[in-house]
Amino acid sequence: MSRLVPFDNISGSHNKALECRPDDYRSWYLRGNSLRMLGRYTEAIASYDKAIERFSDDYRAWYQRGNALDNLGRFCEAIASYNKALQLRPNDYWAWYQKGQAYRSLGQYREAIASYDAAIKSCANDFWAWYRRGDALRELGDDQEAIASYDRAIQSRPTDYWSWYWRGYSLQRLGKYRAALGSYNTAIRYKPDDYWAWYRRGDAMRYLGWDRDAIASYDKALDIDPKAASAWYGKACCYARLGRVNRGMESLEEAIALAPNRYQELAKTNPDFERLRQDERFQEFYNY
Repeated sequence: MSRLVPFDNISGSHNKALECRPDDYRSWYLRGNSLRMLGRYTEAIASYDKAIERFSDDYRAWYQRGNALDNLGRFCEAIASYNKALQLRPNDYWAWYQKGQAYRSLGQYREAIASYDAAIKSCANDFWAWYRRGDALRELGDDQEAIASYDRAIQSRPTDYWSWYWRGYSLQRLGKYRAALGSYNTAIRYKPDDYWAWYRRGDAMRYLGWDRDAIASYDKALDIDPKAASAWYGKACCYARLGRVNRGMESLEEAIALAPNRYQELAKTNPDFERLRQDERFQEFYNY
């Protein structure tokens, strides 16, 4: 049982009620909500426990107790609380959704998907369960099904940047680079100042062999985050394939300076750098 704090350490009319009636369920529940809003999650759980001692069959205290446990990263305990809430209200969308979130935080993606599916049965058109279902499927490597979930999320929120971005990412992993570009372009329309869609757009163009266009996209990404080693590396690949050795070496040097452990080894064997390997700077760098 979590430790309770004195009444006078928290503002709220429920404290006065508890001073007069310490067995009042509603006041303990509201006190828990106030503590949770303040970020005092352990103390909130103690209040929810007190509420549950007085009225164990109320959905709300079990559900909010699960949320406070989730806030603390105590995901298995949170799931147990959500299960209690669902025994009392089996079709509750948010308890199923939050249970899915807890499973996803544990890396238990199949269990998360089952919970999101149950949430969707309760509220078929809500954005969040479809979107997070897509995330869990993508994390399992099931990109085709992830795309279908992101499509349903986009039906609810057509302008959501991250749904379009992750849809593009899943398409790209399937080798569908032109389709991925369409999703990245839409994402950029809704959030033009985010690094990731510009960077992934550059990657998709590079995989298609559109090196000049890819460089322009990487440049946009680097305008937003000049220290993004991955974008510098992508530019180096493109410049090398175009035979622009000086620009290729400059970009590669930037990438290695920012992330030496990753890109120094990759550059040794990357076939894109065949022309760079004839350059004295490349040979000196690797002691050829």
